[in-house]
Amino acid sequence: MLPMSKTAISRLGIFFIALSVTATWTARADAPSACKFLTTAAVSAALGKPVSGGTTSVIDHLGATASSCMYTAGTIMVLLNVDERGTAGAAMEEYHTQLDDSHMRDKDKKGASDEQKTVLESGIGEGAFSDDLTNGSARDITAVHGSRVFKIGIIGAGSVPHERLRNLMQTAISH
Repeated sequence: MLPMSKTAISRLGIFFIALSVTATWTARADAPSACKFLTTAAVSAALGKPVSGGTTSVIDHLGATASSCMYTAGTIMVLLNVDERGTAGAAMEEYHTQLDDSHMRDKDKKGASDEQKTVLESGIGEGAFSDDLTNGSARDITAVHGSRVFKIGIIGAGSVPHERLRNLMQTAISH
């Protein structure tokens, strides 16, 4: 397993900040509880080791449309974010915004030691993409399904095969 780099730690921080900044903060009492979409058993199976966490969804404030749930296994962290956009059209719009942002990060990091590569993922929800750091320290998948935008990120991902992350996303969106 690769040690967690400063870039990976920064990426997790940016991930949390981006989720809170990009969410539409309308008055919603029904923000989904992210922890209900994945069990610790499912995350443990994906990582191939026992995880802790996955019991408390974090919602930034009462009007938030998104919540997050974190799981840990040693130095590996898994974060699931679920953003309830209210309509499928609004969710698809947010998905496309995140996809465009990911492509911009690809261009900004081209040639860097922590270069990022965005890849469209077929067969997951109504649309999905992954963006992995080429040094293997972090990867994530964003998918849209119905009125929700899901994002699963893994920091310290070097030992987690991409297919396992795909399967974990499939589990989350089918819940």
